[in-house]
Amino acid sequence: MNQALHAYLPLWDYLDRLMVLYPHDYGFSQQWRQQAEQQMRATGKSGMSEAAIEQFVEYFWKALHPALFIPPLLQRSGGADLVLELDAHHQVTAIYRNC
Repeated sequence: MNQALHAYLPLWDYLDRLMVLYPHDYGFSQQWRQQAEQQMRATGKSGMSEAAIEQFVEYFWKALHPALFIPPLLQRSGGADLVLELDAHHQVTAIYRNC
């Protein structure tokens, strides 16, 4: 899978800014996925069960945990151009430039 990611490297040439959505708590992703799946089921679409969502999110946390990738972007100069901090309700609580 990591080798397949090399095919995406040319996309970086088209990006000139990086904006990071930074949740106050990474656990929100579990909650937000649950909400999204509930909304899908409410419209008659199929959705994952709560257990499947837990497994899905935990799988990605193990492979790409936000704590491994977001803090370095915030700590180094030139990492992220703009940071938006989010609360549990998707509300932006802070916006700042990372210089």
